[in-house]
Amino acid sequence: MKRKFEQLFKRSATGFGLGALFWFSFLYVPPWIFSCVLVAILVQIVLYEWTRLFDPRQLPFWLLLPFYPLLSFVLMIWMNHSCYRPLLMVLFVLVSAHDTGSYLIGTLFGKHKIASLISPGKTWEGFFGGYLFAIVGLWFLLWEFKDPKPLPFVLGFTLVVCLTSLAGDLFESLLKRHADVKDSGAILPGHGGFLDRFDGILVTVIFFYLFRDWLLGYFTHIVC
Repeated sequence: MKRKFEQLFKRSATGFGLGALFWFSFLYVPPWIFSCVLVAILVQIVLYEWTRLFDPRQLPFWLLLPFYPLLSFVLMIWMNHSCYRPLLMVLFVLVSAHDTGSYLIGTLFGKHKIASLISPGKTWEGFFGGYLFAIVGLWFLLWEFKDPKPLPFVLGFTLVVCLTSLAGDLFESLLKRHADVKDSGAILPGHGGFLDRFDGILVTVIFFYLFRDWLLGYFTHIVC
């Protein structure tokens, strides 16, 4: 139990620091600088983390790379320089809130596994804990921009985002299981690699892109 709380503290401290830097670069500097941050993260993933999952001399490395993770980063960078930039804020708030809640609640109370053969650490308690965190995160975002939404929309939309985030998490866990590695990298203390932190975002951003016009109509008051 002591080791669990030490790991929780280490991961939380690192996550707070990295999260603050990430949000600062998104909110308070020109969009092109944030895009440079995304490119730097992508380069780290491709050169030092993707090579832990696949052998560059084999075909799977090159077949999957253009779609995951490259496509998702291209979509984020494109949205960052378009009228859809506010959707990135919604995306980052919901996925980060879900990740935080899932880890905290799952670590403290998780018992029932979601997919033990793929990711033994993922539990239903953690998922629904993350779902509640994401609901609160979206509620605060809508409150901040004075853009109230009906409760059924908040509950349903948040659930869809949490499910896509979980799908991304499980997919990356499947890749790690296939490569027989615990983390995609070791650059982030307590977290692993950047791919470990962006796995949910990489799938969820595709959902946001596909429904971007519809979503932009719902979040018209959110600006960044």
